[in-house]
Amino acid sequence: HLAEDRRARDAEGVADLLRLLGPLTEAEIAARSTATDLGPWLDGLHASRRILPVSYAGQQWWVAIEDIGRLRDAVGAAVPPGVPAAFTETSADPLGELLARYARTRGPFGTADAAARFGLGLRVADDALSRLSLAHRLVRGEFTGADGGNAQWCDAEVLRILRRRSLAALRAQVEPVSAAAYARFLPAWQQVGTGTAAGVDGLFGVIEQLAGTPIPASAVEQLVLASRVRDYQPAMLDELLAAGDVIWSGVGALPGNDGWVAFHPAETAACTLAAPAEIEFTDTQRAILEVLGQPGEGRGAFFYRQLPADTAGLWGLVWAGLITGDTFAPVRALLTGGRRAPAHRQRRAPRLARTFAPTASRSVDPKVGGRWAALPAAEPDSTVRAHFTAELLMNRYGVLTRNAATAEGLPGGFATLYKVLTALEEAGRCQRGYFVESLGGAQFAVSATVDRLRGYADALDSPQHSPRPSARPQQSVTDALVLAAADPANPYGTTLPWPARPDADTGHRPGRKAGALVALVDGALVWYLERGGRSLLTFGAGDDAQRAAAAALADLVSARRLAGVLVEKIDGTGALEATTAESGTDGNRRVTADALQALGFARTPRGLRLR
Repeated sequence: HLAEDRRARDAEGVADLLRLLGPLTEAEIAARSTATDLGPWLDGLHASRRILPVSYAGQQWWVAIEDIGRLRDAVGAAVPPGVPAAFTETSADPLGELLARYARTRGPFGTADAAARFGLGLRVADDALSRLSLAHRLVRGEFTGADGGNAQWCDAEVLRILRRRSLAALRAQVEPVSAAAYARFLPAWQQVGTGTAAGVDGLFGVIEQLAGTPIPASAVEQLVLASRVRDYQPAMLDELLAAGDVIWSGVGALPGNDGWVAFHPAETAACTLAAPAEIEFTDTQRAILEVLGQPGEGRGAFFYRQLPADTAGLWGLVWAGLITGDTFAPVRALLTGGRRAPAHRQRRAPRLARTFAPTASRSVDPKVGGRWAALPAAEPDSTVRAHFTAELLMNRYGVLTRNAATAEGLPGGFATLYKVLTALEEAGRCQRGYFVESLGGAQFAVSATVDRLRGYADALDSPQHSPRPSARPQQSVTDALVLAAADPANPYGTTLPWPARPDADTGHRPGRKAGALVALVDGALVWYLERGGRSLLTFGAGDDAQRAAAAALADLVSARRLAGVLVEKIDGTGALEATTAESGTDGNRRVTADALQALGFARTPRGLRLR
């Protein structure tokens, strides 16, 4: 009641102060009232026997008559004559009641503060406060650092109010950045093109951030891992798998020998593995599972020749999320349709005698090489899994929003995570706020991430950072990236919606599909290319942005991270027709075609090709 609008304005207000706050000195009452002279108010209340003057702890106090019995029993205050017996009855815990009221009318305080207030010994005050803590009415901790590292006390409800108001103040300090700023931030947050991750340790750090997210097998090494680890080699991934540091799992088959795969650090794999798909097992698959066991049984690892298997049956179990291998080589062979290779490539042992008939050399299909084992079981405790997932997704996306959580396909959806995220916010482990425009208020991030995000928000009001590329004038831009559409570093289709297109009536729609690519320039989506580049969709970017996108695409082909690109259609129109367009929407397609040809795309009967 120290605020101007909370001060007592009359004698009745003073009586209320003493009931709410407990005993007060005359100076403390004066600080909480608007009167220049308290004498008439105090004398009137005293004359009507509503308040009483008492002495304890070496000071004179005014107290509400209702408190006189508690003060007598707790601190030995003398009861003035004439007090009705109803106000002097004994209570169960008079000192506890006085200290509880003291705590709920102020912020954190030390044991010495409470002891001095009521004239108590430190041990007596500490015992009484500890009893209140055991009853969950007080919380003990170091809240302000004002007591030289000694423990402080705070009323539980007061602490909740302080937390809520502190978090509200933090949210108010953060201005949201544009959607384009977040699109610039996310690839850098995931180390795409930064060159900071290197070697096996760098690869492991990347896998930790991407743990459990499904990625098309055809894109995982050349487009996803190679874009994050500057010296990436397939042997690095095989080293982590063979050492047991990382596990890979199948998350569903795709056409053309492709499939969704996910990687998991072994120590936390139980929290990121998806539940196995329900499939109808063949006799061969049942026999395989009898040897390897169901997920979590861990019966050991076996070579293909030790299993009653066929290639299709084995891969059916892989894509169902039941078994895994100790190397990624079979996935590579499956994608390339690898030929059968000799199982033993070392020199042959010398023959012991001519009487021994030579045995036929055994061979193994590279698509089933290495050893196979059952995957670990998923974490059964939903609370443990939800807490791990909440922190994992904040680490993956920087800012976790409802859209991103929904795109992950989590059991229970965002509602389950929201409860965990709220608890983490109250514990000070993350912030909730409006960090990115147009994505709702339920956004969560750690404070260091928010600071880094704001570093991508320079000149938000300039046209070049508008979230609508179609509204931007032509400009000089060089910050271009080409990503797999399903790459977690691509914010479009998950955290951010796909932008509107100037000509949307082409029958083609962007999506996070296997084999598809996106070209981002300065955070804006410039192109979307379907598998192999057969159809290219534009999003109204200027000439310079399209040239930058074409250069980034050509760099991927020249680095052999893409086998080649053939663009047959641009916004639904034949690519060769687009090269001769002159104006309007057709003129924009001409700009796209010119940008491709300038970077070495050659005209072929089917379209524009780069190899």
